[in-house]
Amino acid sequence: MAKKSRLRTKLMFQRDARVKDTDGFETTSWVDKGERFCSVEPMQGREYWDSHAVLGSQGLKIRTRYDTIIKDVEPDRWRMLNGAVIYDIVSMVNVDLENRWLEFVCVTGTGVLN
Repeated sequence: MAKKSRLRTKLMFQRDARVKDTDGFETTSWVDKGERFCSVEPMQGREYWDSHAVLGSQGLKIRTRYDTIIKDVEPDRWRMLNGAVIYDIVSMVNVDLENRWLEFVCVTGTGVLN
């Protein structure tokens, strides 16, 4: 059974909608897919130190209720916004495969990989 989460942070989920310009170059623009209440927790212990050493950034666990709009998140094409703070999604898990909770591992900071 999954632990209870306090969903008190409202995050905007965005999808990368790349378009080609007249020269054939791709331009990145972000399309809002919806706001969801989430719990945002910094990684602790070994998880934190491993992510910090490799990426040079702060690792976070973000949990929200299962939703049909965000269930198909592709980590390299989606991100979350909390005001001006951008959370790049590293991975997503359907907790216990029960379609009740989605848990994301995200990074923010100077070492975010593109």
